[in-house]
Amino acid sequence: MVVVVSRARAWSVAAALLLGAAAPSALAQQSPVTERAPSESNSTLAASRIRDGDVLMRERRYREAAFAFLDASHADAGHVEARFKLGNALAVLGYYGQAIEQWEAAARLTTDTAIRQSAQDNVARAKVKQAQSGSSPLAAGLPPGSGPVAEPTRVQARKAYEMGVQRIGERDFAGALQSLTQAVQLEPMLAVAYTARGSANIGLRRYPEAAADYQYALRLEPDSASPLYGLAESYRAMGRNAEARSLYERYAASTAADVRPPLQAESRQKAERLR
Repeated sequence: MVVVVSRARAWSVAAALLLGAAAPSALAQQSPVTERAPSESNSTLAASRIRDGDVLMRERRYREAAFAFLDASHADAGHVEARFKLGNALAVLGYYGQAIEQWEAAARLTTDTAIRQSAQDNVARAKVKQAQSGSSPLAAGLPPGSGPVAEPTRVQARKAYEMGVQRIGERDFAGALQSLTQAVQLEPMLAVAYTARGSANIGLRRYPEAAADYQYALRLEPDSASPLYGLAESYRAMGRNAEARSLYERYAASTAADVRPPLQAESRQKAERLR
């Protein structure tokens, strides 16, 4: 017998399991559905990253899944499935406040009453979990892994970071990616490791993944300059020229300690060419 279920039920499985709701006994994952018509390239990228996120969720690699769904939502801000599943991944990580924001956005964007109701149900359950978390870092809206890191672990993270930077210099981008991923797993708040991993991803031409790393580095250290340049390079490679130009201009005007004058001059030239 073929069981047909709504998209809302299929999308909310991970969140329902985490938030304490009973999961449906039989679910059929339907193909991605977008509530508006974006450009073909953006739609293709969003669909691709959603598929990546689905695989990562099944493998319980929730942090990476969140990045994949975030990339999808950046590619197409009106993509309901991307928003809904980003909320799921954030909820699994215990990041309830941001999960609620994504589900509320999905509810606003859709005209499907079942999806809207499912999003609202998830929001209600997440608010209960959020209240139960009390004064934990997650409840306060801090990223997962923001707690203290033991000194031996910190030392291992820094060694992995340095190895990653060395491998970038050797143009061993795949090896660098492996080392830098180890660094951020050991020390999730190590912003320079995300910036370096963005460079490794650019070397591998994985531009959406690079953009996600640079964006997260900026979240961790909003006053740093290096992620601005890397994010500009990622966006330019993805054809997002207006955003790239703005980031080049921000880097060119930056007075941050990590800014490099030769790159500032280059940024001004690139920004001018993108006008």
